[in-house]
Order: sequence, then structure tokens, then C-alpha cells
Amino acid sequence: MRAMRPAMEWLIAGLAAILLAGAPALAQSSEMVLTERLIERPDGGVSHVSVHGDLDTASGAVSLVPSLGRGVEDFTAKFGSTLTDELVARGYAVVLIQPRGIGKSTGSLDPERVTMATLAADLKAVLDTLEIEEVALIGHAFGNRLSRFYTAQYPDRVSGLALLAAGGDFELSPQQLKCLFGSLNLANPEEQRREDIRCAFFAAGNDPDIWMNGWYPALARAQVAAARAVASDEFKRAGSLPFLLVQPEEDFIAPPDLAGRALLEELGEQVTYVEIAGSGHALLPEKPDELAQVVGDYLDHVMQPSDPD
Repeated sequence: MRAMRPAMEWLIAGLAAILLAGAPALAQSSEMVLTERLIERPDGGVSHVSVHGDLDTASGAVSLVPSLGRGVEDFTAKFGSTLTDELVARGYAVVLIQPRGIGKSTGSLDPERVTMATLAADLKAVLDTLEIEEVALIGHAFGNRLSRFYTAQYPDRVSGLALLAAGGDFELSPQQLKCLFGSLNLANPEEQRREDIRCAFFAAGNDPDIWMNGWYPALARAQVAAARAVASDEFKRAGSLPFLLVQPEEDFIAPPDLAGRALLEELGEQVTYVEIAGSGHALLPEKPDELAQVVGDYLDHVMQPSDPD
């Protein structure tokens, strides 16, 4: 891991929408779930929510927002992450809000109708129902963008912010686009998809097999359209809230010099910046314990400040 001075992003510029088939729902994570419920939203949709830990006694609530076309299982042992377990062990209640279109979560995925405001409203509806006045958000890849958009809209409702594998102000190359969309194209041969997933998301020597499943192309198509319709200035500074930015050192989709380091240079002291060696854009299953430690320590710092005495 390489830590650097504190700063931010913009990814998925210029992505073309392509028609892809959906994927089957994933099984529940093996982690203990204290609370699980379906929450009806004002838009008529339903959000499937699981809460790990006790909201009444926790040090704070933390919601984890997943990557493009993927679900909240990415933050659990189901896909090799220890982040949820680590945060619960530190005394937080972890709120996992499954994106619309995955499992029991419902709602339109029409790219003409779904906006970033729509996706932020999905989060807010759940948090309001659970009576969570303040939440720390941890957003991975696309989830970092949605987390910052939410924070810019509701700055008084966010107690902490951590961004994982955030992008920058640059257009993806043809090779980056090929690997990214190849990962999402479930019609491609298995070996071709495995190579595309390795190319887009995993550092050299890391096994991409753990991410062969868990893709939801229809959701990704809606998210891409929503992201393209929003200028980065609308959310880029996340309401001026200080945040952690964890940059994978071997991130092919968001290379450090174009993404994390550029954002650090632009935003300066607003951002606490950390690079993790041996990891790519997937990050969560590649360096699970190291990442969980970095994020946990940061949240402890901002949500449970030590007594100056």
C-alpha cells in the first residue's frame, strides 16, 4: 500500500449503450444478517435491504454502494470481500441496499427514465424508512459516483465518505471499452469473458474467476445512461465533504495518473488518498483485508474522533 497526501474523479465518459441480456439473481451472502426486509419506495419500486449489525447500538450506519452492473454481494464473503465483516466488527451497522433490477429489488431500468437522481432517491427512500438521519457512504467504481452525487444532494445526511477505484476526467480508450463491455456481455464465450474481466478489473497475477458471475447488464445499461447525462461539476466535489479515495495501483479502467493522482492534485486537502499495490479496478476481492483496514481506520477517524484530552 502506498499512502499519499489528501483529493477525486469522473469515469465512464463516452460509454455507448449496448443491448445485453440480464443475469440470474445471486444467492444471499453467507454472513449473518441481523435484519432483512423489502422496502417500498415512492416510485412504486421495492428495495431489498439487509442490515448487518444493530442500528440501535451501532457507532454509526454505513451503506455500501456497488460497482457498475453489480450487486451488494461484492462487499461480502460471497465475492471475496471482508469489508462488511470488518465494519460490523468495529461496531458499525452496515446497510446493504440492493440496486433495482437485482434479486428482489425492483424498478424501471429504462435508460430513458433512470437518472442519477433516480438512483440517489432509491438510497434515500431506504434510509428514510430505516430512520437513518446520517450515513457514511462507501462507493465502489460507479458506486463512488452515485455516493458523491447523493452527498452533493444531501450533504447534511452524510457523516463520512469513502471512494474505491474512482475514475477521472478522461475518455476510455477502445481497449478499455472492449474489456469493460466484454465483461458485461453474457453472450460471449466463457474464456473470452474471463479475459475481458481480467483485463478490465484485475491486477497481474490475480484470479478473475471470482467475478465471472454477479453481472446485471440491464442495470449497467441504465447506470451508464444516467452517468452520461450528468456533468461532473454537479457532484464532483461531493458537497465539499472530506473523503477517502482508495486507488488501485494497477487499475486499467482508471489508471492512477489519470484518475486518483489527478483528482488528488485537483482537490488537495479535501481528499485522503491511498494507493493499494497489487490491485486492479475490482479491488474488493483482490486485497480484501488491506482495503477493509484502510476503510475501517478512516471511518473510525471521521466518525469516532478521539477525545483531545
